[in-house]
Amino acid sequence: MVDRIEFGSSVSEEGIGVNRQMGCVSRARGERIAPREWMIALGVALVVVGLTLIPYALGYALARPGLEFTGVIMNPEDSQSYLAKMLQGYDGKWLYTIPFTTEDHSPAFIGGFYLALGHLARGLGLSLATMWHLARVSADVILFLGVFGFIAQFLDDGRARWTAYALALCGSGLGWLLFLLNQPYWLGWFPVDFKMPEAHLFFSALTFPHVAFSTTLILASFWFALRALVGGRASLIYAFAAGLANLLLAIVHPFLVYVVVTTLGLYWLYLVLRARRVLWRVTFILTIGLVLPAPLVLYYALTLATNPIFHAWDMQALTLSPPAPHYLIAYGAPLLLALLPLRHKRSEYAFLWIWILAAALLVYAPLNQQRRAVQGVAVPLAILAAVGLCDIILPRIERTRLFAWIVARPRYSTGRMGRLVIVAFLFLMSLSNLYIIVSTAVTAGFQQPYPLFRARTEIAAVDWLRSNTEWTDPVLAAYETGNYIAARAGNLVFVGHWTETMAWTRKLAQVTRFYDAATDDAWRVALLREYRIAYLFWGKGERDLGAFDPERAAYLQRVFANEQARVYRVQMP
Repeated sequence: MVDRIEFGSSVSEEGIGVNRQMGCVSRARGERIAPREWMIALGVALVVVGLTLIPYALGYALARPGLEFTGVIMNPEDSQSYLAKMLQGYDGKWLYTIPFTTEDHSPAFIGGFYLALGHLARGLGLSLATMWHLARVSADVILFLGVFGFIAQFLDDGRARWTAYALALCGSGLGWLLFLLNQPYWLGWFPVDFKMPEAHLFFSALTFPHVAFSTTLILASFWFALRALVGGRASLIYAFAAGLANLLLAIVHPFLVYVVVTTLGLYWLYLVLRARRVLWRVTFILTIGLVLPAPLVLYYALTLATNPIFHAWDMQALTLSPPAPHYLIAYGAPLLLALLPLRHKRSEYAFLWIWILAAALLVYAPLNQQRRAVQGVAVPLAILAAVGLCDIILPRIERTRLFAWIVARPRYSTGRMGRLVIVAFLFLMSLSNLYIIVSTAVTAGFQQPYPLFRARTEIAAVDWLRSNTEWTDPVLAAYETGNYIAARAGNLVFVGHWTETMAWTRKLAQVTRFYDAATDDAWRVALLREYRIAYLFWGKGERDLGAFDPERAAYLQRVFANEQARVYRVQMP
């Protein structure tokens, strides 16, 4: 005999109720959504994705003479790291060598998603920038449709379903209140709404393609796992599909495997405790979903344990969580609404609560990338909040005397007033994203700051490195210049990324000292020799560091020059 979970009934093959009491998702509700609804969901997705294109379009269209838009609107350091991986893929590599540091090390299959995008760009004859934006837009549309399908599995009521969809896509937190209170760095932390792209789907869609795609994979993993637990002939197919989704997730965003494992592990424990016995079939099904990515996860663990450079990178890659009150500001409003249905013992939402619990545990677990654990959690929160709003809050509002008085007026109705309440709530929950899209549009279209925009003369010097040097020739440059050189030229750089440059704080100080005119040449020569520097870059960033004049250094030979940038070959005596 095997355990089979029946959604919406009270049957199992062993005659024990392991259905709704076990908190499983429903009767494949998404299969009953009309094609017209899917088309509307697609239309909404395209509109939201269109909004995310505005800052990029302004950046490309309005770049001032002499400037070039780099194609990113925030976090240029990490963006260049992803583009560096794409460049190596474009050059035919499947193993990543960290270009942001000069120390020798063996390459590894790290950043496979961006390596694959680089291969795809070369195969399609596209530039890396074009491939980046194509990947982001495609990932966003797929994510939004995936969110709608996932929501449809839990919500039959159309009003609640569309409320959840709008809240998941466009909702954020109440971080904008901290700006109104003149507390942008409350408790020493910038609001989650504006700092963490993984926290809300609109912010994810606006920024990096791997964030949107990995969120889709989390949803797919959970959906397939839950469908596998229904039982039936397709059960094993769904289980293997969940495993494939988890394998892809391990390639795209390895840390998020923690989220999947923790969520499914807690869900398994929940099911076992409710059934008061070991559910062997459930155990088998969930295990299949986790076995497929296991070899790759073990490979990562072995790489980080045996490759000292990748190990050092991992140790520096700290993305710790903000103080807990910031999470309450980001998620408190939907969480309060989500708590309302609990009094009605609606256990069919147990899986959603377990996902939220898993995220809450992981954001303060002893892991380097704590805050990444919130990725995707806006979806279960949106579903539960929509239930609380539509099933509990709105009926109570509709029973008040004020509401009755309003709907008794001409041109008012219960349905219209209910929609007005929902729209008002969604508007308040979207203000942070509205601020983000306006501020990035202003930045890209009018302010055009460095390094989001770079001088074409500087880019010409970087392109010279790409065409005339080997990628193994290390380059010394200022931090932000090195960040760009590694991604566009592909050269190893002395310093260029806060996690991928070994001992980056010490090297930052050394770069500053190097370009200081008061520094002794003997110290400079020793540094160049120690790190086998082959070329020196001299442009705006380097001039800002100090008044060092490379033309007077006998150990430097100018090999490229234009109005604002120069490249020097190091010639040791």
